[in-house]
Amino acid sequence: MPAILTVQHVNKSFGSRRVLEDVSCAIHDRDRVGLVGLNGAGKSTLLRMMVGPSESDTKDSEPDSGLITRQRGLTVAYVPQEPRFADDATVAGALAEGLGADADSREYEVRGLSAALALPPGTSRVSSLSGGERRRVALGRALISRPQLLALDEPTNHLDGRITDWLELRLRAHDGALLLVTHDRYFLDRVATRILEVDRGQIFSYDGGYTRFIEQQAERLTTESAKEQARRSFIRRELDWIRRGPQARATKQQARIDRFDNQVAAAPGIDDVRGDAMQLRLPTGGRLGKTILEARGLSQSMGGRRLFTGLDFIMKPGDRIGVVGDNGVGKTTLVRTLLGELVPEEGTVVMGQNTKVAYLDQTRATLRDDKTVLQEVSDGNDHVFLEDGPIHVRTFLRMLRFDDRFADTPIGVLSGGERNRVQLARLLRRGGNLLVLDEPTNDLDLMTMGVLEDALTDFAGCALVVSHDRWFLDKIATGILAFDHTGVTFYEGNYSSYLARRPPVPTLNADGEPIRTKKQAAAVAAKAKKLTWKEERELEGMEAAIAVAEAELQRRETELADPDIYKTRGAEMAALATALDQQRTTVEQLYARWQELEAKAK
Repeated sequence: MPAILTVQHVNKSFGSRRVLEDVSCAIHDRDRVGLVGLNGAGKSTLLRMMVGPSESDTKDSEPDSGLITRQRGLTVAYVPQEPRFADDATVAGALAEGLGADADSREYEVRGLSAALALPPGTSRVSSLSGGERRRVALGRALISRPQLLALDEPTNHLDGRITDWLELRLRAHDGALLLVTHDRYFLDRVATRILEVDRGQIFSYDGGYTRFIEQQAERLTTESAKEQARRSFIRRELDWIRRGPQARATKQQARIDRFDNQVAAAPGIDDVRGDAMQLRLPTGGRLGKTILEARGLSQSMGGRRLFTGLDFIMKPGDRIGVVGDNGVGKTTLVRTLLGELVPEEGTVVMGQNTKVAYLDQTRATLRDDKTVLQEVSDGNDHVFLEDGPIHVRTFLRMLRFDDRFADTPIGVLSGGERNRVQLARLLRRGGNLLVLDEPTNDLDLMTMGVLEDALTDFAGCALVVSHDRWFLDKIATGILAFDHTGVTFYEGNYSSYLARRPPVPTLNADGEPIRTKKQAAAVAAKAKKLTWKEERELEGMEAAIAVAEAELQRRETELADPDIYKTRGAEMAALATALDQQRTTVEQLYARWQELEAKAK
């Protein structure tokens, strides 16, 4: 298949810092390419150069040397981390830009896409929207233009789980090439068919999604110097996680992962080094008391809308609780209420006397561009105090992958991801035995997320984490506090455990009545009469009916998991996804009916 875009021997520097050195690669039609690498490695710079100055509209969009060639007439849509709009632009006007001359004939598509992305009303001024809303409008404008090359920089930041799931399906069905920078590992696994890694100025290409990338990267690093032991340690931890996950149950895949894992472990200097720069240890802020944080009958409203009612919640020693839910449901409001920043409408919050909170909010503290990383993080203090004694701030920075050169670098020249790491380091240096983190992984690279995941897992205190990062929550969470259609409910276990047990969204049956949950069905059945002859026959055939329904559900899930389907049946993706959801509802409805009949027969 011919290339639609080629990069040949490209070099790019910022001052004395060489970001890209003799980089070459190609993008082909229908490629779905994930661009990954450390913060500051040059991912966004390469992306801007690939889409060209007409799209990126920045001075950094041209290489210092080398050649970037685009297919004649190639249509490109680019969504940067900070999208730009005309000063007087409305939501409807921005979407109309994407439609071009087809505005009138595709109004139905505008309505559907606006609903899927939860966009504000069309008359809303883009300048008045939040950062997350502006990004969704820019994403909608790009998607609706149906470009031959769609380039996205961190598309899932500030998206909730529902919208992210929808976006995965939409991008897999995109009739063109896709080039995206993202640190969302589940997203990469489900969308990307190829990974380009930017590493120390070089670029490496791997077939497959994130899991396959980790395997192939492990194989590459076994041939490299022992100086890469920190990176290999991270990869081995990722492989350990992949091996334990449900996606590694297939015998062939398990054998392949084990083989690469053994190759990594056998490499010189691969053994984990305790106290190594990649082993982040968090200041605990002292031991917790018997009471840590408790909510009793907590209720809160905002703007006249009730967000949660009668919430009872107790944090226990060692708890790492993930807070999840759609945007706007009240996650941050709950956190601020628990921390005493907002007065509850009803109920009380009890904070333990020994509880010391370290809070990272979504807005992040403003960094001073003229200060160095060391000055911003130290705030006049030379040491960070850990349980086993003090360490110098420079040593603490090395744990977050800021070497001495970065420690003395002015904030103003750092990338967005590096700035986020500085903000995280400022919070963590102060210490606390209850860490409250609101979207801590936004703009962090994969290596830093791995360091943070390990640090939180080993942390002696507790953590309350608001996040949309499913992989991150799967690795660190001991419980999930979920906002959904039933209210706010606590589930023991990680994010995958929550997904397996969350109640389905209610739907109506053929009689127009809500399909009951198992608990509701049992309550109704307790008051019902004995089975009729027809119901007895229905009960006799229920197990067989469920088996058939579950087999059909498995068939549909397998069908949608096949990457080739998005090439051969891309136009049917929306209908296939809807049919899958309907089949899940059918299975749940059959189980509920079975329990109802069983209870009635007793």
